[in-house]
Amino acid sequence: MLSHAELMNLERRLRDEMVLSIYINGNYSDVAVRGQWRTELRNALDAIEASLRAATHAEREAFADARRLVLNKVEEYKNGEDAPGWMGLFTAKEIHHASVLPVPVPTIATWLQGADVAPAIRALKEARPVLVVVADSTHVHIHRYVDHSISLVDSLDREAKVDQPYFMSRPAPQGFSSGTRGRPGAEAAQRELRKATDSMLAEAVTRIEKLAGPDAWLLIGGIDFVAAALHERLDKRLLSRAAVISLDIHDNDARLAATAREHASRLRRAEDFRLVEEVLSAHAAGGTGAVGLTEIDRSLLNGQVHALYITSAFVNERREEAVSAVRRAFDESASVEHVSGEAAERLDAAGGIAARLRFVISPEHAEAAR
Repeated sequence: MLSHAELMNLERRLRDEMVLSIYINGNYSDVAVRGQWRTELRNALDAIEASLRAATHAEREAFADARRLVLNKVEEYKNGEDAPGWMGLFTAKEIHHASVLPVPVPTIATWLQGADVAPAIRALKEARPVLVVVADSTHVHIHRYVDHSISLVDSLDREAKVDQPYFMSRPAPQGFSSGTRGRPGAEAAQRELRKATDSMLAEAVTRIEKLAGPDAWLLIGGIDFVAAALHERLDKRLLSRAAVISLDIHDNDARLAATAREHASRLRRAEDFRLVEEVLSAHAAGGTGAVGLTEIDRSLLNGQVHALYITSAFVNERREEAVSAVRRAFDESASVEHVSGEAAERLDAAGGIAARLRFVISPEHAEAAR
């Protein structure tokens, strides 16, 4: 799956080309209808062909060539649980991108100048990596989950130097006390073990923060008190992306992947809701928030948009406006994010599109600009 930067660069590169953009919904659990997307795709392509009857011969031929590329390429797609969606961007002579999507999308085809990448925005969140950390007092294992795949990326072990007490040149017998105040040898050994565990956790935090970068989610599990201690050590900038969850130190990769998918989805929904609420509140206060298509158009024109938020309903129902808004946001190097769940419900009630702004233009300046 493309990253946000790769999608932005691809969209910019294809601005002057006639592009056949294809999205396929392969999310059918019923085997009897698993090939339904083929009929839907053929109908969508036929509709475009019918709309080009009055077009030039050159354009009709360009579409026909792109269509042939599509039909050949989609034969490679095998939909199912691990491949719920698919996208491809085609011109008359070239396949510019084709890949499985980690989320289902409506089956659509568009023939436009420039690529229609708005439906792909939804999949970008799934491309955001998740670090799954399993820790006990002697080991920390760091896994990376992305695109339905999990792998071990780092592992740390506790290293402690513990001197064993001796009794007349031999290990002390069971129950032997080396002093009236307890067992100094055993206590010293425990201190060394705790010190080694603390050192291991400190090193783990350094590695985790480096691997997490600016956007990865972080899930920490294993032995409860060790996981909590590791979480407490995190930099506060990472805490908003981190959660302590229930994980068994013996969980296999399949279990870890399923847990990562479930909990990362919860973190994403919570973040979506927080971002939408912040934008709506800023808008209500006359601050750095724009809501609705009219305000977004004006903010994009003024170069104010820092982050654009859209919903599936907006993309599906206002396709031309969605394509235009995404392109113009990319022109400003703004991030474009899809929101879902309760956040999408809140945003759909306000028009399905909103933005966090870089700056606010006062009414006096706005009037003077007119």
